[in-house]
Amino acid sequence: MLKNIFDVMNNINSNELDIFLSSTNANYLCISDIKETKIDYSWLDVLEDTLDNIDNIVRNPKTYLIQEEDVLNVEQTKKISQETIKHLASHSGNIQSIDENEEVVPKKLLNVYKEDTADLYENRFIYTLILRLENFINRQLDILELTSNKEIKRKVSYKANTVLKNKKINIELKMDEEENQTLDESFLNYKDRILYCYEIICSFKQARIIKELVGCSLVSNPIRKTNLILRHPDFQKANILWQYLDNFEYNDPKTVTVSRNIDSSKEVKDEFSLSYFIDCNAIDDSKENFLKYKNFDEKLKKLLNEYVYEDNQNMDEFTLKVNDYYNEALNNKNDRINNIIKIYDDFIKNHYNKIDSLYKIFE
Repeated sequence: MLKNIFDVMNNINSNELDIFLSSTNANYLCISDIKETKIDYSWLDVLEDTLDNIDNIVRNPKTYLIQEEDVLNVEQTKKISQETIKHLASHSGNIQSIDENEEVVPKKLLNVYKEDTADLYENRFIYTLILRLENFINRQLDILELTSNKEIKRKVSYKANTVLKNKKINIELKMDEEENQTLDESFLNYKDRILYCYEIICSFKQARIIKELVGCSLVSNPIRKTNLILRHPDFQKANILWQYLDNFEYNDPKTVTVSRNIDSSKEVKDEFSLSYFIDCNAIDDSKENFLKYKNFDEKLKKLLNEYVYEDNQNMDEFTLKVNDYYNEALNNKNDRINNIIKIYDDFIKNHYNKIDSLYKIFE
């Protein structure tokens, strides 16, 4: 089968083909329907640009010292500080007595409790932002799974008519193509990036400051313009991301179907017409089709039958010619096959390159 195809391609008469193409009236139409869901991934760049800033805040948290004071009986006092002595000196009512050595015996003392806390407004702002980002990315991942496929349907029609050796020939070709594309490289790239961001955000929740803020009052709009949020670079970027999320439209992805009709270029028409030309030659009764002889014996018998009817037959000369032709054919066999393969491969490659360039218009 393959050998016959090589023979057909190699034996095309270029002059006859040019005449055929010039006399052929051909129409080619390609209809492409592409069903695709558009997703806005611009938020991913904004998020990636801010993760380092959030990381800096989480790693270097701002805290403040809280101080609680309480006046308790001496028996309940656990620690004496300078504040305790100053308070006792200014509150004589808390003195029980002064002995003969002029030592003061207190009745009650001021107890001071000091503790660092992360419960700052700015920290709660970052904590709330991290929770928002976690929910946001979870939703985006759900949407991503729903839109992992792209459906493409193409319909190609080719109609042509020509007059070939007083014969009127009409041809019509219809081709339907359906393609469901799986995840492409760009989708996988987005998904990997989103998953990476999700892992980073989940790791923030393991930080000490975030754990301390679990259960705190969450921040809501409008965001207070504190000095830290307005002036600190990391908090400035975090605030920009917060505002971006506020303005992001949480619409479900829209499925868009694009349908276009396009007439092919002359090159594409000619390539379809080439197959038309080959088909016409295949049914041309006026040509002797040497390939119809199925085996070597039949072919040799046909040649000898033709030769013996000629005048001045010379079997020695015939034998020498057969031997020369055989050796020449044997020596050129590999070159001929390689040549035919190259012609065929170049033709197929050029054809698909043109078809691919045509399809890219729709994608």
